[in-house]
Amino acid sequence: MSTGKPSFGKKVLAAVTERIDPASAEKPEPVGEETVWVSFTTAVTRETYMKLKQAEHWVPGFLMKELTEAALVKELQNYPEAEKPLPAAALEKLMKSSKKLRG
Repeated sequence: MSTGKPSFGKKVLAAVTERIDPASAEKPEPVGEETVWVSFTTAVTRETYMKLKQAEHWVPGFLMKELTEAALVKELQNYPEAEKPLPAAALEKLMKSSKKLRG
């Protein structure tokens, strides 16, 4: 699995971000920082899954992971606790149990 953000997806991500939050779409991506993608499992309704597959088929350059990223980032703004670091013991346990976070 690639850890870098595909360059061909930046236009799609910008368009999605602008639809979700027009004010944040103008913020440039930090220079020199490489985005690291981590896969995880979740579930959506059957109807949402079909819409995702239809968009994948019909929209050139549509990337589900970038849509997911933009939507989650926007929604997490409603949870200030998401910015609060984990307690040391919880962070240590997570780092030991998650291969995805070891780098």
